[in-house]
Amino acid sequence: MNAKEEFFKKQLLKGKEIVFVNEPFMAVVEKEGEQPIKCYPVVYDVPFNCGVGVFYEIGDGSRWGMMSPRDLITAWRATEILQHITHIKNGTLCSAYYAGQRNVHISNQHRVDEIISIIGKEKYYQIMAMPVPEEIIQAIIDRQKADIPPNVDSITDELRVGTVQWRPEFVDLEVERPEEVDRRNEMFKNTIARYEKLLSSYAKYVSLPRKCNGMYNVESALVTLIEKKMDQSYLDDVVVALAGVVGHLFCYEERSILMPFCQSSSQKEYNDRFESEKISAICKSAAWIIKLRSPWIFFRQKKDSLTEETARNLLEELFVEFFPPPKSFIAKGEETKSSV
Repeated sequence: MNAKEEFFKKQLLKGKEIVFVNEPFMAVVEKEGEQPIKCYPVVYDVPFNCGVGVFYEIGDGSRWGMMSPRDLITAWRATEILQHITHIKNGTLCSAYYAGQRNVHISNQHRVDEIISIIGKEKYYQIMAMPVPEEIIQAIIDRQKADIPPNVDSITDELRVGTVQWRPEFVDLEVERPEEVDRRNEMFKNTIARYEKLLSSYAKYVSLPRKCNGMYNVESALVTLIEKKMDQSYLDDVVVALAGVVGHLFCYEERSILMPFCQSSSQKEYNDRFESEKISAICKSAAWIIKLRSPWIFFRQKKDSLTEETARNLLEELFVEFFPPPKSFIAKGEETKSSV
């Protein structure tokens, strides 16, 4: 890299949004003319978007990314892929990003196939086997205090294939070792299978597709409750009902973080809306329990019988017992108190 290129790279890195600048390459860029121009592939991380970008020596540029997950490792691999592409079209950055993913969803496999057809299988697999640069790992570590920190799950994927080596800092980041993930996934799978009938009933009652992000949040909450041994003290329908409440609130928190325009204008409004969402979810779960039990109510023991009111009260108590509010809710509550 000559002095001019080095200066240009330093100028890019002055902005905190630029995490990494890779080696420049020459390519024809759609809408920038028919002649090849020098391109600088970068990994960027801004408050509500993270991904791969390209800056042109003429001063313009383009980028593609997502709000979540904020995967710096995938974005870095996309910069490696772009260096072997001679024609950047609309959608090329998107395809390069998905081609850099370790685990690609079937709906995006066609983008990976497109990139492989351009750069070749040998080069593609070489890039996928490259060690992750220290700059990228350090950026993931340094940015964990951000409002939306980079994803650390991708580190586990790289540990599995050997492109990242374990280091002490990963403990504080709560990075899981591959063998830990395998054990957890097996436990998750077995738990969901055990409760499948109740989960399907709950999804139908609250008008959710059985397989969707909302129900995945319910499943995750359910597994957590089983880990806390709630099933040893309460009937299965109560366990699933509480998981439904928490899953709904997980979705609410995700919307609040990822879509700031959905947030309330004040901390008090945020807390009031959270409380309203919680009450609504508890009422739905309580009503589901009553409907589920009603055909067999005369055959149940007296201790198992519930009214909708007692079901709501029970879920309210269990929510506090098993799922104290996340730190973000507690912090918002404390801010509200201090401002009154």
